[in-house]
Amino acid sequence: MTVPILNVGLGTPWEQGRALWVFGYGSLMYRVDFPIEAQVFGYIHGRKRAFLQKSHDHRGTPSQPGRVCTLLPATDSIESVCWGVAYKVESGKEHEVKALLDYREKDGYSIEFVSVYTKQGVLGDVMVYVGVSSNPSFAGESSIEDTAQVIARAEGPSGSNREYLYKLCNTLRQLSHEGVVVDEYLLELELRVREIEKESLKK
Repeated sequence: MTVPILNVGLGTPWEQGRALWVFGYGSLMYRVDFPIEAQVFGYIHGRKRAFLQKSHDHRGTPSQPGRVCTLLPATDSIESVCWGVAYKVESGKEHEVKALLDYREKDGYSIEFVSVYTKQGVLGDVMVYVGVSSNPSFAGESSIEDTAQVIARAEGPSGSNREYLYKLCNTLRQLSHEGVVVDEYLLELELRVREIEKESLKK
């Protein structure tokens, strides 16, 4: 099933006068620094998570950027899903929270609106930040090995790049009782980063 997605660009004001829902699939799954009224676990169709967005301001530096998550179109768009968490922003705080998130996701992300599938039903028009392939911080094609080498070594103002990956994987594992599945891609990446980390400690 193909879900229509509206790409509206970073900074677009939230003027619809209704609830604002935000979908987190990376650090927003474990670091929620804005007021919410509710959260629900769910997935979006036709997308896959990938560590292909350079991070110059959070998990890396301008001279040694880290890698964080973005969403890519999946080749098998009917079968592929990306699990995450949809958050309902506290009523009356929508503009404030959107401004905060726009700043947090300023390193190349743009806004899209998606449908999130949950046990309770389908949430429509959920806001999500995506680093599209045309943005200047998009890393392009990268093997597991190359990506792992970057993540294993990069650090930034928000902490090590390894921490970002480990926390994301652990959060997904903790949600397994909700039917959430850890991507095979993430498991392979986590394993290789931990191997590199152990190898570096032996030197």
